[in-house]
Amino acid sequence: MMASRYISLAGLAMCMLAGTPAWAGDDEGDVAFGEYLSSQCVTCHQLSGASNGIPPIVGWDTLSFYQVMDSYRLKVRENKAMQTIAASLSDQEIKSLAAYFATIEPKED
Repeated sequence: MMASRYISLAGLAMCMLAGTPAWAGDDEGDVAFGEYLSSQCVTCHQLSGASNGIPPIVGWDTLSFYQVMDSYRLKVRENKAMQTIAASLSDQEIKSLAAYFATIEPKED
């Protein structure tokens, strides 16, 4: 069990490094397209930034958002729902979602 955790962490680190060149070499995401795609995300993740047991995704920097989604897509991060959603998205769609969610400031409680 502990060994698989270390393998997962090592895989995540490799995934994050592998994801950086793909992000840096292409266009940044389209905010309007990201907003259009976001309806599936906001069924669980709150636009207010509230967690309620589900991590907030608003206000993230775009590279971190991309790397996390790519790690789900590559099944380095474990969450069946997020793996399925991420696998259905192209690089450009993830970049556009990242660009959109980066524009939203979490609301203060």
